[in-house]
Amino acid sequence: MTMPRNPVPQSLTLKARVPDLGNVRYWGDEVPEDAEAQIHLRMPHLPRLAEAPGTGGRPVVNYLALSSGGTDGAFAAGLLVGWTKTGRRPRFEVVTGVSAGALIAPFAFLGSSHDPQLREIWTRYGTDDIIVKQPFSGLIGGPALADTQPLAWLIAKYVDRDFLDAIAAEYRKGRILLIGTTNLDAQRPVVWNMGEIAVSRNPRAVELFRQVILASAAIPGLFPPVHIDVEAGGEMHEEMHVDGGTTQKVFITPLQFSLRQLDPLHSAPPRNRFYIVENNKLVPEWKPTEATTFAIAERSLSTLIKSQGAGDLMRLYYLSKRDGADFNLAAIPPSFSEQSTEPFDLKYMRALFDVGYAEGFRDPKWLKAPPEAAEAVPPAKVSSFIERARPTERLGARDKQVIEKP
Repeated sequence: MTMPRNPVPQSLTLKARVPDLGNVRYWGDEVPEDAEAQIHLRMPHLPRLAEAPGTGGRPVVNYLALSSGGTDGAFAAGLLVGWTKTGRRPRFEVVTGVSAGALIAPFAFLGSSHDPQLREIWTRYGTDDIIVKQPFSGLIGGPALADTQPLAWLIAKYVDRDFLDAIAAEYRKGRILLIGTTNLDAQRPVVWNMGEIAVSRNPRAVELFRQVILASAAIPGLFPPVHIDVEAGGEMHEEMHVDGGTTQKVFITPLQFSLRQLDPLHSAPPRNRFYIVENNKLVPEWKPTEATTFAIAERSLSTLIKSQGAGDLMRLYYLSKRDGADFNLAAIPPSFSEQSTEPFDLKYMRALFDVGYAEGFRDPKWLKAPPEAAEAVPPAKVSSFIERARPTERLGARDKQVIEKP
């Protein structure tokens, strides 16, 4: 049964705002013309940008980007917990998360003190703790094949006002936590500034924080979308948000935006370090596919996701090469052979958590480039790629993107 909706009209899409909570989000494909002005506009409670001590008079900014991946998020959770044990896990000045990564990012942002919660979330709860299967409803026109109310309760168990206060305290120190969702009506990525939500004392802040995490993990078709109330044109409407991985599997910033634009906001031009955890294998995985509708659809979707992830990693790699950032990538080892037998197979997640933990405990062996970029990329080719990717008009002041005609 299709539920009635009150979506934001197309003409008001760019004007929609979450009421009473300030400027808590922006389009993930938007490129600001004036980075410093936009930082102050979008992050009014951020006094400065955090940095870590470096050498040669240059500070360091550590970025942690956690990808989507469903149950494979157990890998990133295990890696972080294992990395803590080495004593060399850095503080991350910027943390981003999508889908499974969104369920990890707030805990990673708060640091190793929240490792017990990460371990618990990814090794204690199975399918029955996360979803209620309802395949018949999904097949006759419902929004999904499962109900995620158990997952919403689970998020609420960990995300309360005290949790937001801890996020807010770090945000006021200049650290940034971003989570990506997809506005399905607009077909655009949305990036939520979770620190700005956390500093709000509005009673809706906790609810919105939970909604964003749930929306980012809302796998289309399997999980129902999350409807977020917004104000547009003086009236209340609702937006439909789903898995952030639908538009970007992992992110730091759009390729068209240079991190060097942020240099004036630091004590000196920083050395940027990217730590990217891909909750997937980087290589194709052979598997015989049953000749059934669901099996073919599932296999096709997983193949599409892997291909999209490879493209996202290449964009981040090109960004790092252009802006002089140190690129570090970890992914599920090809040798991991455990097979999942249900949507949230606890045995599978525990095994993958252990693999991630072992990887982190050995001190992660970071790849310095994605597989597709194993050979050095000539700077001229990097510049050429970026120029082709750059829109002819920047998003921001005009809130639109003009695509150059071939």
